[in-house]
Amino acid sequence: MKLGIDIGGTHTDGVLLNDNNEIIKSIKLTTQHQELTNTILTGCQTLTSNLKAKELDRIVLSTTLATNVIAEQNYQPAGLLLIPGPGINPKLHNYAQHVEVVTGSIDHRGSEVQDINKKEVQKTLAKFIKIGIDRVGVCGKFSTRNPKHELEIKNLIKKEFTEIEVISLSHQLTGRLNYPRRIATTYLNCLVQQTQTEFTTAIQDGLKELNIKSPVYILKADGGTMPLIKSNNLPVESINSGPAASIMGILALTDTYETTLGIDIGGTTTDISLFIDKEPLFKPKGIKINKYKTSIRGLYNKSVDCGGDSLIQIKNGKLKIGPKRQGPAAAFGGNNPTPTDALVILNLTQKGNKEAAKTSLQPLAKELNLSIPELANKIIKKFCQEIKAKIDNILTELNNQPVYTINKLLDNTNIQPTKLVGIGGPAKALTPRLASELNMDYITPDNANIANAIGAALSRVTQECTLYADTSQGYYNIPELSIKESINQEFNLQIAQSLIKEKLRESTITPQKQIEISNTETFNLVRGFNTIGKIIKVTAQLKPGLITWR
Repeated sequence: MKLGIDIGGTHTDGVLLNDNNEIIKSIKLTTQHQELTNTILTGCQTLTSNLKAKELDRIVLSTTLATNVIAEQNYQPAGLLLIPGPGINPKLHNYAQHVEVVTGSIDHRGSEVQDINKKEVQKTLAKFIKIGIDRVGVCGKFSTRNPKHELEIKNLIKKEFTEIEVISLSHQLTGRLNYPRRIATTYLNCLVQQTQTEFTTAIQDGLKELNIKSPVYILKADGGTMPLIKSNNLPVESINSGPAASIMGILALTDTYETTLGIDIGGTTTDISLFIDKEPLFKPKGIKINKYKTSIRGLYNKSVDCGGDSLIQIKNGKLKIGPKRQGPAAAFGGNNPTPTDALVILNLTQKGNKEAAKTSLQPLAKELNLSIPELANKIIKKFCQEIKAKIDNILTELNNQPVYTINKLLDNTNIQPTKLVGIGGPAKALTPRLASELNMDYITPDNANIANAIGAALSRVTQECTLYADTSQGYYNIPELSIKESINQEFNLQIAQSLIKEKLRESTITPQKQIEISNTETFNLVRGFNTIGKIIKVTAQLKPGLITWR
């Protein structure tokens, strides 16, 4: 059996699926942000109450933890120690408040040009400690070709600067060269690593008390999963876990091959995604988190600060929905008017206290000189118009830039969605209205209210690795797996492809048939008129996808 839990900004949804992926049990809890671990463990306990330990095959969590740490700036300061070598000073990019550059250089082939200056590094680390910094990110420009300098600095920290508790090395986060994105990714990883480790420990301890022994995974931004324990070192991968869950949920619950627009209407936000030929749009170079362009590959998603529980106000004589949420809808025990209260008034949902909804909307109706039903219709119209405006902006942006799905770069892009899929709590009530505003057909699939939890439960393990080999220097390197080994002149592209598949299989405990080669490059190294070796680069991946749903 499979268990999926999605922690949203307002509610936490959980689902238990049997071996045929049929729903055995589902739950919906109020998310307790200060007690996130307890919310998850309560969900696990409720869903597994009648199970034997050996019956549960996997637990997958989709959590807002890392996202919230960054968005709310709820972190301790981190220091960045950069080894850029010659070229533009990376401090000009303004990644963080505490950035220091040290001497040392690795060239584009992975050859050491200049040793790191140990005294300079020691002085920098001492400076960090003096101002209270206990987490450090280390990022060399060509460390993905040769991580020697990053590893030397890590060893120095472990030996002489034990006050530093968190060390993030850029070559372990991505095998891609893009230095600015790698620096940003390393910095964000530093900021969330301690919080993620504490979370992982609490979840493991809690599950042990519940006698739940199945493997636990966490959903990543690319729609795949990784073991929860692995997220201690790669917490930045779980940023945008929530939107990824909604996208995987839509894939699980629908079969449409039209160009499709997905909306996940939550209590606080509405997430928007796009699908072409049943494949979600993808950001292969990396997603943007606040001001940071990262190396974290992720599914394409945009959010609107407008959800079912968004606060409704009147500003300058006009309705304003969101971005604040001040508790649940009045119809469900809250104190403020929300779009959900408008749905209750219009009988678009059968749940909720209609009198409480009327009471919350009455002052606004009076101020706008409208009846309560007229105001409710106006609220829903305004809600749909705000979502439509965001969608129009998204389509304009996408139709003026390269667009990717998980599998390919799309040519001659002109994205014009013809179908709308709505999921989330208010989806059945709001999707028809929004589809009318967009002039589209629509689907609200069965179990739309727990789609994210289903998507999480069914998401496969994913990983991408890059092998870089230089036969003239006699080594190959897979930075994401911290592997560097010797090779001879006979090493070739075929050997490289087999080797990276095997190493990735060992890392993820995955059948090789699920691993594919996504990119290969090879060229000769010539000195004078003689070929002295080859540069070989191979990228292998476990693509995002679903454990068979239907």
